[in-house]
Amino acid sequence: MAGSIKRSSAELSMVVVSFIWGAVFVVTKDALRDIGPFMFLTLRFTLAFILLVTMAWKSIQTIRFSTVWYGALLGLFLFIGYSGQTVGLKYTTASNAAFITGTSVVLVPILYALINRKIPELRTFLTVAGALAGLFLMSFPDNNLSLSRGDILVFIGAFGFALHIILVDRYSHQHNAVAITSIQIIFVGIVSLIIGSMVEPWPTRLSMTVASAVLITSLFATSLAFLLMNALQKYSTPTRFAIVLTSEPVFAAIAAYLWTGETLTSRAYIGAAIILLSMLISVITRKHREPAVQSLG
Repeated sequence: MAGSIKRSSAELSMVVVSFIWGAVFVVTKDALRDIGPFMFLTLRFTLAFILLVTMAWKSIQTIRFSTVWYGALLGLFLFIGYSGQTVGLKYTTASNAAFITGTSVVLVPILYALINRKIPELRTFLTVAGALAGLFLMSFPDNNLSLSRGDILVFIGAFGFALHIILVDRYSHQHNAVAITSIQIIFVGIVSLIIGSMVEPWPTRLSMTVASAVLITSLFATSLAFLLMNALQKYSTPTRFAIVLTSEPVFAAIAAYLWTGETLTSRAYIGAAIILLSMLISVITRKHREPAVQSLG
């Protein structure tokens, strides 16, 4: 009985985390009106690193050189994911960005099979085909075959997230989870700063919209969300947690509607439903050897 209560509490907490991650798409898109995407990522991940170090200093002290090396490798693909997603958000809707990012869940098994030089299973091809069909319906909601630049960038980001999930599964168990995550976070912050300083103006002041978005994304969607996931995963299974996390784009669409009145066309709703179904099938039928879904928000 006690175990069941703990599992329910853990999964309910992850629903809250999933809601926060979904709302982040709306908050970030709002902030991008006042700041460049790379400067936003610089502020978000630098502050997240500081907060994580402050909250888990003992774990950070265990960092070894190998942790820095593999953390930077993982951070590279995390950067690809977030830069594609965040830059893409400037040119597409929050709902589109959330559902297209969700295709990373479907991409994991096919990329995992290709990396390991195996022929992907039929169910993998079917879920990828479903996700691509959903992506097509969301990207071309009015029969206009002009693909949105934002959707393309977010989809590139989804590949980055998928490869990040695979590499985390391969390397993270060899290192302290908090330590290697902190390296990934600061790596994203540093690379974003380098690129942002070359292509974007340095923000002389932060609007309330940007400041609140940076705080929400760094504290709640990154640092606290990671620590919460790390603490609660032992009370449930990776598959059950992954199913909960597939609700993220749904929460993003709800938040976008409530926050900005953003709506999808009926065709785009069908595409979103197909992507969500593909995500659920991919998670539920995931083989034990395949990487579990993970996220930093």
